[in-house]
Amino acid sequence: FECQKHLVNERKFDFKSSITKSILELVQMKAESVRNRLKNCNNIIISGDTVVYRAGKIFHKTNSKDEIRQYLKLLSGRKHRVFGGLCVVFSNGKIIRRLVKTDVYFNNISQDEITDSILEDGIGKSGGYAIQNLGSRFVKKIRGCYTNVVGISIPELYKILKSPEF
Repeated sequence: FECQKHLVNERKFDFKSSITKSILELVQMKAESVRNRLKNCNNIIISGDTVVYRAGKIFHKTNSKDEIRQYLKLLSGRKHRVFGGLCVVFSNGKIIRRLVKTDVYFNNISQDEITDSILEDGIGKSGGYAIQNLGSRFVKKIRGCYTNVVGISIPELYKILKSPEF
């Protein structure tokens, strides 16, 4: 495995269509960005993205502690949905895209629980938290795929890679 940076400006990506279609477009753009840069690539390219969504609002990857604090207040005591987009580009040019949905239920979060370490842990994370790190303390339950919330649905990726197209 080799990690490659995509050239898609996620901050400027316009979620103009439905959230589900937009996420699938975004992950395909990321994969194609890598494929176009690595011309004559005979490898499989895998891209993904995670978007936290609640009540019609997208909780983008965070840049500031103030934004994380605001996100956690809005998610406190509520259910939100994590959409995980997955795109696999095979060496023969075939593209498979999948969308995975996971519901995450948060306990109530008090002001005292939003510590500096929680805020630092949430930088760069969709929704302002990392379920695999300190953000796990706020989770009441999840319905769906845990690894989807972490970053990419491993079971869904496994299904794609063991498919006949591979």
